[in-house]
Amino acid sequence: MATFTYERRVYLGNTDGAGVVYFNQFLQMCHEAYESWLMAENLSLQKVISAGDLAIPLVRASIDFVSPAYCGDRLVVKLTITQASAHRFCCDYQISQAESLQVVARAQTHHVCIALPARKKAPLPPAWQGAIGDVDHH
Repeated sequence: MATFTYERRVYLGNTDGAGVVYFNQFLQMCHEAYESWLMAENLSLQKVISAGDLAIPLVRASIDFVSPAYCGDRLVVKLTITQASAHRFCCDYQISQAESLQVVARAQTHHVCIALPARKKAPLPPAWQGAIGDVDHH
């Protein structure tokens, strides 16, 4: 199981007319945390995309809101890879206020490795399996 922590501020552009972080912005923050984890692990989505034989699309996303977040808030996104197989992994995200640690949202994304152009399930590249850890090959 891999874990990673990502921190960022809430900017005005992340909020709606009421000054509260808009739901799609929380999902954007989760994706930022995911991409930051990939960079920290020296994994490159661009290399996968450029090679042209694999893709690792996000196939499901869900989010639950717990408490509002506002412009200027400092948030911490804790990313945990909770489930993995040879071709699939799921990321759990907990977004909290940095100062109080109060949870503002929880999210989950599911990612599947597919071979191109057939678009059939394929094993994750070995470097990805190593970074995720504890991969169940069933």
